[in-house]
Amino acid sequence: MTFTVSDFHTLVEMAYKHPEWRAELRQLVLTEEILSLPQVVRELAEAQKELAEAQRELAAAQVRTEQRVEELAEAQKRSEDRLSRVEAAVEKLAIAQARTETELRNLSNRVGSTEEEEAEGVLRVVLEAKGYRLVGEPFNLRMDGDVDVVLPLEDADGAPVWALAEAKVRLGWRGVEAWAHRMRSEDFRARLAREGVVGPYLVYVYGMRVDAAARPAAEKHGIGVLSSQGEQLAPAGLIAA
Repeated sequence: MTFTVSDFHTLVEMAYKHPEWRAELRQLVLTEEILSLPQVVRELAEAQKELAEAQRELAAAQVRTEQRVEELAEAQKRSEDRLSRVEAAVEKLAIAQARTETELRNLSNRVGSTEEEEAEGVLRVVLEAKGYRLVGEPFNLRMDGDVDVVLPLEDADGAPVWALAEAKVRLGWRGVEAWAHRMRSEDFRARLAREGVVGPYLVYVYGMRVDAAARPAAEKHGIGVLSSQGEQLAPAGLIAA
């Protein structure tokens, strides 16, 4: 049986009238790949939509990251500025501290010289009034255990005597104890002898300000006490070399 053009048109017309026939015709005429193409297109469209959404989220995240980087950079700049100010303040403080320490050293030297000079002057007046004669220039010793005032003397009989004094701005019992123990030390007296200060020793402590406890401590150890007013306590006697 021959299939004519008229038969084809008839078939097409009937296919339009029966949708279920068109589906069967598509199954017969079209390949599996072509039949699945609409689904593939839909999947591609969905994937493209998801990709576009991911790109938007990525762009937003990038914007947030850039903003965060800018904030961090600004915070770092502020931190660096604060650090620079702190370093400048520390430098100024170090300079001020060095200046203060220098001033304190100068003041300490001035005060130390003053107390030693006063102790020397008072000691000379007191001992000359007692009949001692100065036979050399007063000096001080700077060794392991300083001696602030050293006076080379002779007594009324011409015997050599060395007057030694420890000078303090404020004389307390601790200072008296330390000086007394030093002078009672054989090792310390041996070092004095090596410096030419051979004894016997007339030992005093001097204080610009003398605490109440200083005199009893000096009396216990047999050493004299001097102040700007003169001799407050005479030594109990000479300490042998």
